Amino acid sequence: MLLELFAPSRCLSCRGRGPLPWCAGCAERVRHLPEGCRRCAAPRGAAHACWPPDAPIHGTVAAFDYRGPVAAAVVTAKVAGARAGWPALARALGERMREVEVDADVVTWVTTPAARVRARGVDHAQVLATEVARVVDLPCVALLEAWTGGADRDRYRARRELPGTHVLLVDDVVTTGATAWRAADCLRRAGAGRVELAVLARAGTHPLGAVSRSVARGVRHQP
Repeated sequence: MLLELFAPSRCLSCRGRGPLPWCAGCAERVRHLPEGCRRCAAPRGAAHACWPPDAPIHGTVAAFDYRGPVAAAVVTAKVAGARAGWPALARALGERMREVEVDADVVTWVTTPAARVRARGVDHAQVLATEVARVVDLPCVALLEAWTGGADRDRYRARRELPGTHVLLVDDVVTTGATAWRAADCLRRAGAGRVELAVLARAGTHPLGAVSRSVARGVRHQP
């Protein structure tokens, strides 16, 4: 109560006083994504380029369309340092996951390199994954290590072998799919059976995979 009095919560979109993640006005402009393409989460009926057949990701769930208040909230929480907003965003993704039948053995996340975690004070994808794991009643385990590679692309390495393990991989946003592809590719090469992706938001319906495939070819030679 005292914290709210002296440091009231602010909407992650307009920064006005209000509950996290969005005030009432911004919440009305949030675009929820209904159940769409099970493979890439694009809205049903929309012309879109899905994950290609050789993608290491078998299915995708997204809670929101990445625009307006959703995009502003992610940028604010990630770049502007309002890290207290991540638990509220995680709960929003958790609510979406209540509607989904999950066939997985474990939940993990697209790990952020340690230097950025120190700078931001939080690994936001871990916060999202922890809430998702609670909702779907599965263990949440760190399965990936991350570091920044060439061209500022994050690279990943599996922490352990995963023979036949079905994994639910969590991240904040899927745009081109390149980051999720690299992370999922590492899990598959460690033996994971199936990798499903759950994200807070999907950015547009543009092609997934064109950039991802070429990047994945390079990541296979990581140390």
